[in-house]
Amino acid sequence: MQAVFYSQARNNLREIINKVCDDFDEYIITTKDDKSAVILSYDEYSAMKETMYLLSSKNNRERLNDAIEQIENLKFIKRDIEI
Repeated sequence: MQAVFYSQARNNLREIINKVCDDFDEYIITTKDDKSAVILSYDEYSAMKETMYLLSSKNNRERLNDAIEQIENLKFIKRDIEI
């Protein structure tokens, strides 16, 4: 994650957007009033929102954690599903 001042971000906005989209970089943009914002790719933002949604339900969170534990302990069954 890189930090840049607002004026630098404004002057290099296209380059910053390309970096966050192509390289999944993240930027903290700060103002002279010490206000800050983060710029990240839409894909990364969407993935974070989806993860937060999936983990927001206690039951779903527990099921996902159980599934991760089973995978880590190699205690799962692989099945082919016809579509």
